[in-house]
Amino acid sequence: MKLSKNLAKLSLVTAAAVGLLVTGATSASATNVYNMGHGAGSCPSGYICLWSEGNFIEGTFYNNAKFGAFASDQNTGDMGKLQKVSSTDKGMQDIASSVVNNTGSHICFYEHNNYGGAEFKVGPHEQWPSLPSWINDKISSFKYC
Repeated sequence: MKLSKNLAKLSLVTAAAVGLLVTGATSASATNVYNMGHGAGSCPSGYICLWSEGNFIEGTFYNNAKFGAFASDQNTGDMGKLQKVSSTDKGMQDIASSVVNNTGSHICFYEHNNYGGAEFKVGPHEQWPSLPSWINDKISSFKYC
């Protein structure tokens, strides 16, 4: 009798632990969205979205660079590490031409990885269908600021 009660408790603890692991994995994977499509309206609420082409157009894979679109609800210190396909894949490094800040905070985009170099600040719910030439195709990282 005592053994069956202990097994029942162990089963409940194990089930709870598995539930936490599954929930954690789901939450972590939900922070980045790849290839969300065309148009500023495809940017999910609460996310920062970048497109490789102007006017919120999602590009295609070309010349060992992952063109397209990317959305995140967290700071991203190295856009070159996003969705690696091969060692020559640039991720979304230095290819963004339009952005949407679909958050209630300011977002700072940076020329270099780890938030260095020139800074381009975008206000809450701002949309930029065409980035200024000095930062166009040069964004390597971004964060809430």
